Amino acid sequence: MANKNVSTIINDWYDAMANNNISVQPKATTLLSSILSKYNITPAPKRDVWQEFLTLKAGSFDSWYKSLTADELAEWEVKRSMANKKHDPREEKQLLKD
Repeated sequence: MANKNVSTIINDWYDAMANNNISVQPKATTLLSSILSKYNITPAPKRDVWQEFLTLKAGSFDSWYKSLTADELAEWEVKRSMANKKHDPREEKQLLKD
């Protein structure tokens, strides 16, 4: 598993360098790869933005909201919309007395 992660990191590194118009000698890649292979590198777990939202303390929404990436914001918006539709009292058109 570590080798797959190392190759992913190296590829990300090459992409970042290409985006910034820089390059390195091939030996640098070999050195970086050999150093990274010594570590047990695991990807960060996926963030559960909805669960975080539900457990926010009062007053911390703004800073939390600003910390979201575009993908996380889209995920939160979908779940917020679903919750709104599910719990919107205007959707229940039941008479008080039947």
